[in-house]
Amino acid sequence: MRGAGGTPGGIGMFLLGVCITAVGAYMFLSRVDVTLHRWYLWGYDAHGAILIAFALGLGILFFNARNVAGWILTLGSLAAIILSIVVNLDFYFRPTNLTTTLLMIGSIGIGLGLVFRSFRSASG
Repeated sequence: MRGAGGTPGGIGMFLLGVCITAVGAYMFLSRVDVTLHRWYLWGYDAHGAILIAFALGLGILFFNARNVAGWILTLGSLAAIILSIVVNLDFYFRPTNLTTTLLMIGSIGIGLGLVFRSFRSASG
C-alpha cells in the first residue's frame, strides 16, 4: 500500500499535517474582519447605473429571450455587480495577542511541513 502522493512517506503524517494546517488556517481566518466600502466611478456612486443596466437587460430578455443585447446587458451588469463587490472588500486583522498569533501561524507552518514531509520516501 502506498502512502500520501503515491510515496511510501506515510498517510498518518499527511492526515495529521492536514488537520494541524486546517486548525491553524481556521484560527487565522476567524480573526479577519471583512467589510465593503462604496464603489465610485468618476466621483459618482456607480451601483445605480449597474442596476439600471441590469433591469433594462432583464426587461429586454422578458420581451424577447433571443435578443443578444439583452443577454449582454444582463450578464455584463451581473458580472459588474459581482466584480464590484469583490474588488471593494477590505480585510482587517483583529487585534490579537502575540501568543495566539504565533500559535496560528506556527500551526500552519508545522502542518504544511508535515504534509510535504509525508510526500518524501521513507528512505530519504
